[in-house]
Amino acid sequence: MGVLATLLQFQDRRWKPLEVFDYDSGGYYVYLPSAFIYHDLAGADSLARLHEAYLPGKEFNMGLVAVPGGSGGTISKYPLGMALANLPWFGGAHLYAGWAGYAQDGFTRPYQQITMVAGLAHALLGLLVLAGLLRRLFPDSVAAWTLAVIGLGTNLLCYASLEAAMAHAPLFLWQAALLYCTVRWYETFRPGFMLGIGLFLGLAVLTRPTEILYVLVPLLWGLRSVASLRSRPALWWQHRGQLAMAALLLLAIGSLQLLFWRATTGHWLFYSYQGEAFDFRHPHLLDGLFSFRKGWLLYTPLAGVALLSLGGALQRQLPAAWVPLLVTVVGVVYVTFSWEQWWYGGGFGARALISLYPLLALGLASLLAQARAGRRFGYGLLRGVLVLGILLSCLQTWQFGAGTLHWDETTAESYFANFFTIKH
Repeated sequence: MGVLATLLQFQDRRWKPLEVFDYDSGGYYVYLPSAFIYHDLAGADSLARLHEAYLPGKEFNMGLVAVPGGSGGTISKYPLGMALANLPWFGGAHLYAGWAGYAQDGFTRPYQQITMVAGLAHALLGLLVLAGLLRRLFPDSVAAWTLAVIGLGTNLLCYASLEAAMAHAPLFLWQAALLYCTVRWYETFRPGFMLGIGLFLGLAVLTRPTEILYVLVPLLWGLRSVASLRSRPALWWQHRGQLAMAALLLLAIGSLQLLFWRATTGHWLFYSYQGEAFDFRHPHLLDGLFSFRKGWLLYTPLAGVALLSLGGALQRQLPAAWVPLLVTVVGVVYVTFSWEQWWYGGGFGARALISLYPLLALGLASLLAQARAGRRFGYGLLRGVLVLGILLSCLQTWQFGAGTLHWDETTAESYFANFFTIKH
C-alpha cells in the first residue's frame, strides 16, 4: 500500500501546480500560516489572497467565515486538530523553503508537498499500529489479508495519496491508536494505555467533534453479558484515578479550540458551520450507503464484507469486540448521514466513515479467521472476493484521480458508462 500510495501521490497534479490548499484542505491548514507566519489568528484570508495571487482567476473555497462583530477578521470553519497534527511538518517545510530559496509565505511548493506527504505518513503509521494489534489477536496470515483490504480495498488509499491533505488519514491513525490502547488497557490496566485513550480521542475530537462517538469503544469493550455490564462500574471505580487523568487530557486537548475561538471571536463557543446542521429526524441512510453519488457500500464494498462478521464470526473469534463494533458502527453511520449535506462535498465515496476502518478490521479479521479454521474452499472463496474488492477499489481510486469518477456528480448512467475507462 505504501509503495502504491507514494506513486499515486507523486503522480498527482495537485501539489505540483499549487492546488493543495483549496476547499477543505486549505481550511484545515490555514491555522498554521495565520499563527506562525502572519501572526494573526483571525487572518485566515491571508492564504486566500495568496491563492488568488499565485493562481489568479481559479475558483477556490477554503470554508472561511467572518469573525462576528465587524472586526474584519476571518477564521476557518473547520476545527484545528488537523493543523495540530501537521505542525511539525509545517515547521520543516518552512525551514526548507528558506534554505531552498522558495518564498516563506506558507503557500509555495514545499508547504503544499509536505502537507501531502504528512497525510501519507499518517495513513502508514495507522496501518502500522493496526498491524501491531491484529498480530496480537489473530494469525499473521489473517492480519496480512486484513491490512491489505484496509490499505488497498477501501477509500483510505485515496486519502493517503490523491487526497492526503484532508483530515481522514490522521483520523484513521488516531482511531487505530485509540483501539490499540483500549485493547491493551483491558489486558493490563496500565495507566499509560488509559492516557493514550484520552490523548487519541482528544486529537480526533479536535479534528472532528463527532469523533466523540468513538468513546463507545473503550466504554463498551469486553461487554458480553448482563453480568459483565453490572460489573463494569466497579471496574471503572477501581481505576478512577486513571479515568480522571484520561478525561482531563481529553478536555485539555479539546479546550484548544475553545481558546482559539475566545481569542478570535471573543466567545468561548462559536458555531462556524453557518447554514449547515444535523437533521436527526431525516437521516439519508440509503443515499449514504448505496447511492452512486457517494454510497459507502458501493465504493467500498469490502466494508460490507467486514460487517458480515456481526452475524456471528466476531462473537466467536473476538467476543470482546462485538458490542462496541455493533453499537459504534450503528451510531456513527446514523450521525454521519444525518448531516444535511450527507455527501460531504467533493470526494471519493463516504470519506467521513474512514475513521471506522480500524474497528471494521477486527470484524474482517474475525471473518477470515473463522473461514481459515473451516473448509479450505470457503477460505479460498473469501480471499477471492477480497482480491476482487481490492482490484475494484484500486481501479476506482485511479478513475477518481483521472476524473472519470466525478468528485460530486457521479450518476448510475455515468458510473456504468465509464466502468472500464481508465483515462478521462
